[in-house]
Amino acid sequence: MKTVITELVFLLCFFCIPSDLLPFERQQLFLRTRQIPVLTYHNIYQQPAREDPLFISAAHFDQQMKIFHDKGYHSILPDQLAAYYQTGAELPGLPFMITFDDAHVEQYTLALPVLEKYQFKAVFFVMTVCIDKKGFLSAKQIASLSSVGHVIGVHTWDHPNMAKQQQLNWKLEIDKPKKRLEEIIGKPINCFAFPYGAWTMQVLQGLKQRGFTTAFQLQGKQSAEQPLLTIRRIMVNGASKPELLIKHITTVFQ
Repeated sequence: MKTVITELVFLLCFFCIPSDLLPFERQQLFLRTRQIPVLTYHNIYQQPAREDPLFISAAHFDQQMKIFHDKGYHSILPDQLAAYYQTGAELPGLPFMITFDDAHVEQYTLALPVLEKYQFKAVFFVMTVCIDKKGFLSAKQIASLSSVGHVIGVHTWDHPNMAKQQQLNWKLEIDKPKKRLEEIIGKPINCFAFPYGAWTMQVLQGLKQRGFTTAFQLQGKQSAEQPLLTIRRIMVNGASKPELLIKHITTVFQ
């Protein structure tokens, strides 16, 4: 109990001081704060030709969500995770996050009913070039997801590798997508997912300047200086048995 109280005091004191002055303490915070499992899904089909990190069947997605539900996991959203890092705010027991990339329409038609079945909330990172196109989410569906408590995040306009863009077109790839999505859902958006999980410190600064408070990569090393803008995720293998997925996340996220 004494250890828990000491770490909570450390968290509260740390965030009362400008982060630029305390690189060592920021690193210590990162080391002391457990990482919350964040799952990433892309294509969900009734009967996909293959199941791998990019494709999963609706049946297997249901099985994976069921085991999280049955074992007592609780889905959380980016603002909850940010509060945990910033103030030591309490999270529900066995927290995890569910995210979807690229705005495929099956995320609404197939994944959403499963999420509702197990009372989970998720984050949908949208490429705005795809909105209202065949096979992708419509503006109406995006608004519907937001209205029932899911979070909508920015995933650029057309999925560039931001780490390889010497002169990133911020207006095209970030500013306009953020504005359009905010117009669709009628509320501010402050979370982002890096295409390919790729980022640089310069990109992090650009996101911070634009009001993003959380950003999600893949399995790269999380930045001790900007942990909330380099939150780690895993791409879930569609062929993974539920029990092995649970075992895997407890190993990856510590």
